Amino acid sequence: MFAPLPEEKAKKHCLELMQKLDAEKRVDFETPLEKSDAKFSTDCITRKDSLGQMFGICVCLNQNNEEIVLKAFSGQFNSIWNIPSWVPPLLNADIFYETTKVSDRLIHELTDQIEALSKEIKALENKYLETKPSFNQIQELKSLRREKSALQKKRKTMSQQSMTEIFALYRFYCADGKLLQFKDIFKDGIQPPTGCGECCAPKLLSFAFQNGLTPISLAEFYYGTEPPSKKKIHKEFYTPCDEKCAPILPFILGLEILYRDDSIIVINKPSGLLSIPGRGEDKLDSVTTRLKRIFPQCIEQPSVHRLDMDTSGLLVLAFDKESHKNLSIQFMEGKVHKKYAAFLKNKPEFGKGCKLNPAIKNEPVSGKIKLPFRLDVENRPHQIYDEEFGKWGITNFQFLPPSEAETILPEFRLSKKQLEHFRKNYEPVPVVFEPETGRTHQLRLHSSNIHGLNAPIIGDNLYGTQTENERLMLHAFELAFTHPKTGEKMFFRT
Repeated sequence: MFAPLPEEKAKKHCLELMQKLDAEKRVDFETPLEKSDAKFSTDCITRKDSLGQMFGICVCLNQNNEEIVLKAFSGQFNSIWNIPSWVPPLLNADIFYETTKVSDRLIHELTDQIEALSKEIKALENKYLETKPSFNQIQELKSLRREKSALQKKRKTMSQQSMTEIFALYRFYCADGKLLQFKDIFKDGIQPPTGCGECCAPKLLSFAFQNGLTPISLAEFYYGTEPPSKKKIHKEFYTPCDEKCAPILPFILGLEILYRDDSIIVINKPSGLLSIPGRGEDKLDSVTTRLKRIFPQCIEQPSVHRLDMDTSGLLVLAFDKESHKNLSIQFMEGKVHKKYAAFLKNKPEFGKGCKLNPAIKNEPVSGKIKLPFRLDVENRPHQIYDEEFGKWGITNFQFLPPSEAETILPEFRLSKKQLEHFRKNYEPVPVVFEPETGRTHQLRLHSSNIHGLNAPIIGDNLYGTQTENERLMLHAFELAFTHPKTGEKMFFRT
């Protein structure tokens, strides 16, 4: 995944940490060398028959604006969770050992039994290669294989139960002050990946937020014996991993960061989150609120465009006034490329505002919608069709084959119940929208209005209907613009 925070400051401290590991060949730096325990030696990660480990640094600011440097190692170091001066794990180590003490013993006992049976089965198989077995001997061999299979299933079930108990111990402190568990992140009974929550980034960020610190720089490096695959190189820097960090860091930070530099940031907004704060305490939570919480140096109004609260997808925001002005002009002049994926409630009935492109054999239906709308002042925030006073909105559309629905669906991140509801109640009508203008509720109106497609987007609570277990099935999946400082063409696709 993309590095969520600037890395430069943290990398300098990482280089110092590497030098310290090289020189002292241990990790218990706070202990005088003559009193250091051999279990803290780096031999366990630098021997030829071992594997190295990830280390990380997070530079933070305290309430007095003083820099605090935190350091962490991934998982356990030589089977040890807690080492003085290092950030602790995201679980209580004492409870972990107590929880796993019995299950580990039982799992090891099962493993010993399975290995013993494997040897017995192998011996009989070798024997019967030389001498043809009798009927009773064949039955005995089958019985041993069944016994082994039953023990393997039992061990698997026990291991899964043990992992469930272990995952229940993890606690994540978030930027907004909330305390989350894995069950708040991985829902519908989904099990987190093995090792999830043990990487440096979540440990460092959670510890920082727990202690009222503001993280400003984060970097990680690999130290020790390299794996045969060479996926990790000694003393090389790496961003947080896709498998274990990407699912949980957006919850800890409050934003899923796809790109960030000193001028701009691109995030993947979830459905249900406002782009900017609304009126009232209950509407303060938004993309910009969360952005300013984790990037205090950000300007007061970083938003250059918006997505409806119920729409998910790509948003670009600016950290400084110059970038904000540049991006705002690009949006006003229609120089920003955007594409949305949507699922309609029914097949379209093309109204007078639709102009279809010439039909091409085996190509999906496509065309353009051009309709005038204005605010319904008596029913805010609804927009209404008005040929006299409305502002024109223009949208290009292309319907996709129903077979492509499964390719698009994961982007909407439906819960298990939402997905079951969708498949039970709707025939997929997927469509891609490419707006030329950016009017309020433009895509929702162009879909639902009788002069447009006359087919509301599923889950549209303003211009259609939304039942239980539904969300607005509209997702901004493509965004392209010119970088306000470098002039580089930037392209993002979820």
